[in-house]
Amino acid sequence: MGVIMFMKKCKQRHPLNYITLAVLVIALVFIFTGCDEETVDVEGAITVPDDFATIQEAIDAAEDGDEIVVRPGSYKENIDFNGKNITLRSADPDDPEVVSETVIDGGGSGSVVVFENGESEDAVITGFTILGGSGKMEVLEFEVEGEVREEPAYYGGGIYIANGSAPTITKNVIIDNVAERGAGIMVYKASPVISENEIKDNTSTRGGAGIFLAESSVTVSDNKITNNASGRGGGALAISGEGEAPSIIEGNDITDNRAENGGAFSIYDAETEILNNSIINNNASNAGGALYILRASPIISGNTISDNGAGTLGGGISINVESSPEIKDNIIVGNEADGGGGVAIIVNSSPTLEANTISDNRGRTGGGIAMGEGSDANILENDITDNYAERSGAGIFISASSPVIRGNDISNNEARRDGGGIYATQESSVTVSENAFENNRASNGGAMLAEEGAVLEISSPDDNTYEGNVPDDVVGD
Repeated sequence: MGVIMFMKKCKQRHPLNYITLAVLVIALVFIFTGCDEETVDVEGAITVPDDFATIQEAIDAAEDGDEIVVRPGSYKENIDFNGKNITLRSADPDDPEVVSETVIDGGGSGSVVVFENGESEDAVITGFTILGGSGKMEVLEFEVEGEVREEPAYYGGGIYIANGSAPTITKNVIIDNVAERGAGIMVYKASPVISENEIKDNTSTRGGAGIFLAESSVTVSDNKITNNASGRGGGALAISGEGEAPSIIEGNDITDNRAENGGAFSIYDAETEILNNSIINNNASNAGGALYILRASPIISGNTISDNGAGTLGGGISINVESSPEIKDNIIVGNEADGGGGVAIIVNSSPTLEANTISDNRGRTGGGIAMGEGSDANILENDITDNYAERSGAGIFISASSPVIRGNDISNNEARRDGGGIYATQESSVTVSENAFENNRASNGGAMLAEEGAVLEISSPDDNTYEGNVPDDVVGD
């Protein structure tokens, strides 16, 4: 009887038992629902390490159109797409935590990722941290001043793209790679799309620490390119030569990069379009804190070029040797160099500077703009204001050159010596018309000063306007 009574008690259910059971059921439903979502996320895909232990094994087994999903982990390998138009992605390229935890580590040997067999835009790599690359040894040909040169070097520490390949590189972190050229990404005679990546802390000894583009047509958009260092040119990007169409560099945040020339950009023999980028706090030990342009004619438009510095010329932009860029609608503010705090123009260069804000820049000569050595810039309808020169030409310094300066607001510039607004020397011939000179200051020639055979070509009657310049308006011819 006692046993029977015990069994009956076991069959009785306390109300809390039902609550506990309900909670367990809900929890199990949640867990299995989560598993289902994860399964759907990779449905039909090859998965690593589930299906294959390594990423390269999965690529080797894949066919065009396949998707490979790589679960979080550190994969110590160097991979080659081998001409396959496949998608290689992490479990969630939009989740920064997943991207940081899904690592392809080259282990200090070769390029981490290679595209060199004609891959198309349908070859996609997205959602990885790519690190530990040291570059691919190649002998590549570059055309320099009309001469083709063979350049053996280690190229493309993080990613190497060549031979007409056109992959899509998006939503990756490309970090801590090294190479002689293109430590983060090297592109040679190819046309990839490089978008929404973070490219940082890469180091090159010869050029293009973040990205090196050579004889290519590339779209580089909406990336964060920061804290890369080049021993020569292009801390963030080096661009050399032309592809079938100009490369387009648009909408990127480019900060805290450094190089000998071109803390952010070095552009050689190219017509690249540099559009709507934020180019801030980059540094060149020699010339071009933000941009260094040599024998090139890029379009530079809509950018913010701010707080960059150079040791010699062009805290913001340095334009060199027969270059003819179009520089329009940019904000060039707070940059500093020995000559041309905002912009430096030398050696037979013929740029057009139009509708820019060139303000609050500093230089020993030419706080806003400095030009020399036979250059003949068109300086049109800019706001050239609040610049400072330790010596002469706070707004514009001109030596042995023949610019046209028309329709600008040249105001509130200050030189400790001569030419608060404009200073011209060494037989320059300067056409000055329809400008407004207001509140510029200098020891002599508050608005303009010409000496050493320089000529200021001013219409009669003078169509410039003057107000509040100290101690005077125009001194010299």
